[in-house]
Amino acid sequence: MPFRPRRAAIAALAALLVTLDLTGCASSSTVPPGATPRPVATAEPAALRAAGARVVDDEASASLVLVPKRSNGGLVVFLHGWGQTRWSLLSRRQEASVAHAVSEAGFTILAADADGKAWGDAPSVADYRRLIERTQRRYRLHDVFLMGESMGGLATMQLGRELPAVRASTAWFPVCDLRTMHEPRFQATIRGSWRGVSRAPVSPVRVGRTPMLVWASPADTIVDAATNAAVCVAEAKAAGAEVTYFHTTGEHGDPSNYQPATVVQFFEKYRTPGA
Repeated sequence: MPFRPRRAAIAALAALLVTLDLTGCASSSTVPPGATPRPVATAEPAALRAAGARVVDDEASASLVLVPKRSNGGLVVFLHGWGQTRWSLLSRRQEASVAHAVSEAGFTILAADADGKAWGDAPSVADYRRLIERTQRRYRLHDVFLMGESMGGLATMQLGRELPAVRASTAWFPVCDLRTMHEPRFQATIRGSWRGVSRAPVSPVRVGRTPMLVWASPADTIVDAATNAAVCVAEAKAAGAEVTYFHTTGEHGDPSNYQPATVVQFFEKYRTPGA
């Protein structure tokens, strides 16, 4: 039976979104060029705890873990977009709705700052890998699922190929070819991430056999779907992966890209029974 988030869970999510945060909206790559930043709600840790989840914020590693009320043994890793932080998973209603549904289903969630500039470079991918393995050990988690957004698609594809524990991945309008990212606002962080190193490994990024769901819109002017999402989908299929490509609407970060029930049902499909 397809998973359907309970109405009470959706209502609880709405109650969580209480604190306005204009800064996160203005700096996020989910904001289309020329758009007027609007107030964005941020979930308070205290409210999340009241809803049953436990928020473990680790300043030393600039990461946070959302521990569900009842763990199902699975770890979901959020790999954020340009200019975002570990809190970005909770800073917009769209991403927060997915996080809430995933947590309600029993998955532990990991997010990290990655200095806001994880453009698929080896050090940032290695940092994600260390955090994933540490979180697995600490919370005794078996299966890993990746949830990449925009810039985070570059690390998502690499970790999905390299980490044996990864069972499935989802990607929202992912960057799959660094050569296509021409906007001036991105250039300083791209240069900082790849200084002195060839960008060939992400031009385009290699994709393995990990089962995957991808959402992207042909109207996206920030990450061109034809030269990014479509490339990852084609490579994954060529590698033998089960892939579904959702052709969405609107600009970068459009709400049509976020389907909480679909994400949870997909992760449940590949979760190890009894783990």
